[in-house]
Amino acid sequence: MEKLQAFIVLILVAIFLCACSSVSTTYTVEEDGINFVVDTINGTISDGEYTYQYSFSGSDSSYRVDITYPNNSSYWWQQQGASGYGGWSDAYDENRYVAGDVLRDVLEHEAPKESNTGSFLMAIILLVVGIFNISSPRTAWYLEYGWRYKNAEPSDFALIMNRISGGVLIVIAIILFIV
Repeated sequence: MEKLQAFIVLILVAIFLCACSSVSTTYTVEEDGINFVVDTINGTISDGEYTYQYSFSGSDSSYRVDITYPNNSSYWWQQQGASGYGGWSDAYDENRYVAGDVLRDVLEHEAPKESNTGSFLMAIILLVVGIFNISSPRTAWYLEYGWRYKNAEPSDFALIMNRISGGVLIVIAIILFIV
């Protein structure tokens, strides 16, 4: 029976790890009638004619973007919530190349979302407790109720409920990881 429980836990962990999807390193965005290809690994945006270097730090609500043009001119933008400010170097020419505002809009399409470390931490805790309840329901029962009573033993129903609650906690943790 213990081997079966360990096997089920290993399968659940394997399913969880395999459910993680890989993120593409390039994507295409259409903006102002132009298809832009963004390469997140190399930090470049291409409009088919020119390639622009960029750096993006932060998330979708608070970020800084720096764009370097082929002639080494630059454009930058700092976003803080609903407002932002920016500037450019002397050699910046939005008539020769794509305007910095347009390139910034292209980058905003796939900007990293604001991370929610609280839900990630909660998911980890729920996953650990769920696995513990499934793999060792008697110990889980003792930690919750057994220490209060002298010479007490859990009922079969209590052990089954600990396993079921462990499974529910694992499902909730997986949902939190996905969302």
